[in-house]
Amino acid sequence: MKHSILLLILFAPLVGWAQTPVIEDATVNLTKSYIALAGLNFSPTGVAPTVTVYSFTNTEIIVEVPSTLAAATYLVNVTNSVPHSGSANVTVGAAGPQGPIGLTGPQGPAGATGPAGPQGTAGTVTLPFNGSAAGSTGSVFNITNTSPNHSAIAGHGGQALSGAHTGGVGVGAYGGSSNGTSSEIGSGGTGVTAVGGDGTAEADYGGVGVTATGGNANNSDGVGGAGVVAWGGTSNIGGDGIRAIGGSGTVEGGAGIYAVQSNGSDAGDFAGNVDVAGSLSKSGGSFKIDHPLDPANKYLYHSFVESPDMLNIYNGNVVTDGSGTAIVTMPAWFEALNTDFRYQLTVIGQFAQAIIASEITNGNFTIKSSKPGVKVSWQVTGIRQDAWANAHRIQVEVDKAPKDQGHYIHPELFGHGREPSIAEMHHPRPPAPSTN
Repeated sequence: MKHSILLLILFAPLVGWAQTPVIEDATVNLTKSYIALAGLNFSPTGVAPTVTVYSFTNTEIIVEVPSTLAAATYLVNVTNSVPHSGSANVTVGAAGPQGPIGLTGPQGPAGATGPAGPQGTAGTVTLPFNGSAAGSTGSVFNITNTSPNHSAIAGHGGQALSGAHTGGVGVGAYGGSSNGTSSEIGSGGTGVTAVGGDGTAEADYGGVGVTATGGNANNSDGVGGAGVVAWGGTSNIGGDGIRAIGGSGTVEGGAGIYAVQSNGSDAGDFAGNVDVAGSLSKSGGSFKIDHPLDPANKYLYHSFVESPDMLNIYNGNVVTDGSGTAIVTMPAWFEALNTDFRYQLTVIGQFAQAIIASEITNGNFTIKSSKPGVKVSWQVTGIRQDAWANAHRIQVEVDKAPKDQGHYIHPELFGHGREPSIAEMHHPRPPAPSTN
């Protein structure tokens, strides 16, 4: 509320006063350093307020009065433990018009910056803590560790209860739900987004986006925890458990996934079908099944059949008719898929001759035997000529890249077991990140 300042000068008596309104009493409290004035008719409503001193000395008193104080002459009585020991008349006039605004003086020189104040007391958070806020221009919670080599946030899940229970999650994150419409397709938010720090010097590594290490098992029957476990979301079309995209590079791009075996284990283990939409390069390959004769105790392996060509193999058995003729019909797609056909014939069960009487035309070829009723085993090979094969023909001999020359896919097989393999050179391990 706006207040007026009423100045009381005790040694300068005033003359003449009006009977209304009247300040009829004043009390000075030196202990609390204030003076209180009481009276009547201070406002049009007739309320009898108490006004409090603004400041005073032994010779001067300044009190605050309401801005509604009517213009008039007031009788002031002041007492200092002795009632009515002093009195005076005070005239309060109506407010005059506002005077003109004075000229702005020149700006003074800037003052020197003072020393920084002391650091404030650290705040506290009551646990457990749950909160929500509207972060329309950024994250609701953003924290930066200004100390080198340490994490901005660390989360440690609680120990599991005794028995068959699971320890608490270190950090839990949930993406927000989508809000699309029938004409505008939305997307749920990402549960965790992590971006590794940039490598700034010429030979620095970029930081790892996510580092995960499974927990150790502390007994002979236990199993170490997985470093990463991922489940795709459910829907009419389920989401991918892991989607990995290699980084682009000016010389060589990064692999979508690079996996290394440990202690003789496999680098990858797929419990189901695998679909590869590109070429598959390997040092060797086989099938592995439970042994048909001892499936409980043995495995059976067979090696792949290799060729420098993209070779397809077809075979079968046929018996020539009474004229010693047999026509073999191939699938309708055979000539679209294959070219450059090769033939093998073997007579079974008797001494006879067999030849290819006519090569593949319109999906058929003809076998002719020297006798009627001859069983013939046949084999035909063809080289793929489909669009993908023509665009990705295998190069049989290839020079190693300059940086790979002098190095090996399997250095241990050539007396260089202590050297890194070419794969290890292409995927060097950066320094382990700090986890505290």
